[in-house]
Amino acid sequence: MLSIDKEIEYFRSIPGFGAYLAAAFTRVMDGINGLGNNLAADPTGTKDAPPTIQALTVKTNGAGLVHAVINDSNAIQKGAHYFVEYANEPNFLQPHVVHLGASRSMNPLLLPALDDSGNPQSFYFRAYSQYPGGHPGKAILFGGSVAIKVNPGGTNRLTLLPSTGSGTAASSGQEGTSGFGKVLYRAAPAQVTVKKK
Repeated sequence: MLSIDKEIEYFRSIPGFGAYLAAAFTRVMDGINGLGNNLAADPTGTKDAPPTIQALTVKTNGAGLVHAVINDSNAIQKGAHYFVEYANEPNFLQPHVVHLGASRSMNPLLLPALDDSGNPQSFYFRAYSQYPGGHPGKAILFGGSVAIKVNPGGTNRLTLLPSTGSGTAASSGQEGTSGFGKVLYRAAPAQVTVKKK
């Protein structure tokens, strides 16, 4: 929260126009803090991560459709966003990110039970929340302390393309649980210039 109360008190002590100046700065401070509250951002820095969600439930219809629902009964501020990530290995080395927005229920995904070569594949899921102006909360695995694999079922074949991540995380896709990002800005990769001989 932005606080300039000390400066406002000084302005108020100035004879004549001081009261008007103090009133104007009070309205500016209240407006900035009100905007920050409504956008879930701290005008003076990075907002704390939201409390850890309680659980993630995932189910499949056995024909490729997978549905996930987040349970979050914490006291939260308006503006919380939710993310689900899934990967075909339990370490989430390059997870695909699904941004749910304010919803805690993911639209059903159609995931392939087989890769391009016809080999069976399963998926692992985790979820977390984040305020737009803060860091992501701690991720919760589907399965609790150990990720449980989900076999989507069906006969669809597809080896998914590698994930490129989300937000300001590296475009390699290897910085999971980043949501909007953990840094304010991400620099573009350095361009390599080849000189002609």
